[in-house]
Amino acid sequence: MFKFESPVFVHKNILKKEMLDELRDYPLQISRMMLEGCGDGVLKGTEITWEDHVLSVNPGLILHGGNLYRMEEAFRIDCPASDQLTYIKVRFITMDYEKDRIGGLGDVYMDEIPPENGEIELGRFRLQEGARLRTTYENFEDYQTEFDTVNRIHMPFIGEGSPGLWAELLMEFAYELLKTGTDNLYDTCFAMQILGAKGKIARELTAWYVEKSVGRKVTDFSNGFMYEKLRGILKERQNGNSDFDRKQGHTRQMLLL
Repeated sequence: MFKFESPVFVHKNILKKEMLDELRDYPLQISRMMLEGCGDGVLKGTEITWEDHVLSVNPGLILHGGNLYRMEEAFRIDCPASDQLTYIKVRFITMDYEKDRIGGLGDVYMDEIPPENGEIELGRFRLQEGARLRTTYENFEDYQTEFDTVNRIHMPFIGEGSPGLWAELLMEFAYELLKTGTDNLYDTCFAMQILGAKGKIARELTAWYVEKSVGRKVTDFSNGFMYEKLRGILKERQNGNSDFDRKQGHTRQMLLL
């Protein structure tokens, strides 16, 4: 059966052991139930800002190895210009605590090496001397800008089954897709699904939409591949082509009887 229990906090009221156990276990049980079946990735927050050669990662939640890691205060790190591709990463470390608890840490750091096992990428950039590092974007294509802009395309964002594209990125795609005036049913359904879920959709749904667009099975599920395909679809719609039957240079032919 379902149940709801909450202690009554009043003066001189003694909380029983069962209720204290409920207070202890409830948050952990709820988070595990809500995230069951989700792939590892960023759940919320971790926005990135840059000012006076200091990069900040805002508080956030990350699911890794089935455990929910939280960062409650912004993390700041010196970020001078190096004109080298630099990765912002989180390295997860299992801590050897005493017998009364288990846990781990997620260490935020930057270097020029792609993420390895036990790490996730929060973003990448190439900052030139004398330039400012941008962390805001003008449109969907701007998210891939190579120089002086934080690229978050490759950051895994939590989703059912497997991590997918960043919710903000998908929201921007949906807005721009609808602005093209496309009357294609697949376009409309995909965009409305994104907006209704605030960008938090399963990776398989994005793959399905891409497959319908390019006319072939998708075998590369990486964020980089998905972004490039979505970017191509958006350009097609902006150019006035909303016909899913026009694929790989072939146009629809009409047979007259």
